[in-house]
Amino acid sequence: MSNELDPHHLVALMSHVFASTQDGSSRRLDTSSHNFKHGIVDNHTTNVRTLPILDAIANISVSRERSQSIAVALQLDSQKKEIRLTIAENQRVTKALLDHLCNVWGNLQTLSNEYAEQRTGASDQPMHMALTLKIQIFRDIYLYSLKKQMKRINKWFQNLGQFVKVLLNSRGSSNLQGFEVNLFDAVVALLTPLELVCKLHDNPQSQLTDEQWAQVYRLSMKANEHVRVVLADRGGTSCEVLAEELKGAKHLEKEWCLPNIV
Repeated sequence: MSNELDPHHLVALMSHVFASTQDGSSRRLDTSSHNFKHGIVDNHTTNVRTLPILDAIANISVSRERSQSIAVALQLDSQKKEIRLTIAENQRVTKALLDHLCNVWGNLQTLSNEYAEQRTGASDQPMHMALTLKIQIFRDIYLYSLKKQMKRINKWFQNLGQFVKVLLNSRGSSNLQGFEVNLFDAVVALLTPLELVCKLHDNPQSQLTDEQWAQVYRLSMKANEHVRVVLADRGGTSCEVLAEELKGAKHLEKEWCLPNIV
């Protein structure tokens, strides 16, 4: 799969910024921890910054519940002005996967072009057009990987809900502090999306409306913002500290790995 190159696509690919810390500053990938010889261009920093992109593409390519491994690579042809995406799988790469990635890639290009026109003032489309496209991309990815998403939900969410219940019993709902508030708000934000997605999984013929998908997207993004704060607190150690605290106070009856659950 290849497309004509444009600077905005490269900016999107190469300028990945990691989750913001609580004070609003951004953290970038530590390139010193990576050492490899080959990449999309002859530049170590740029190549390292493509790693989250490759991971994201591989992640949205998985549709089955188990026994599916995807590897992807990006190649840049500066003479032909193309970016080529190569996909490998432990089983046969299906046409459905290729169509899915082409669809997502094309919509991302359209979104990039829309943002570019908004920046230059050339677009007469309102900003909600970009939001509509982002919701469409989100929906397409979610539908393609629904089985995988449901496996994750069934594996983790009940434990997460139980942990928050234990936290509330220990602290009291009005005494949560710091990232504990974000953890609680993340779980609350996910309740409606999970109800809708589970309904869709149980009855695939009953499709969600555009309004419902917008709700799933909005609340999922809200939960994601809270989760970033939770995982960034104290360099990512606060979850483990909290689990140990509740365990030590005899509030937890089993071992918890809260970062994995979150």
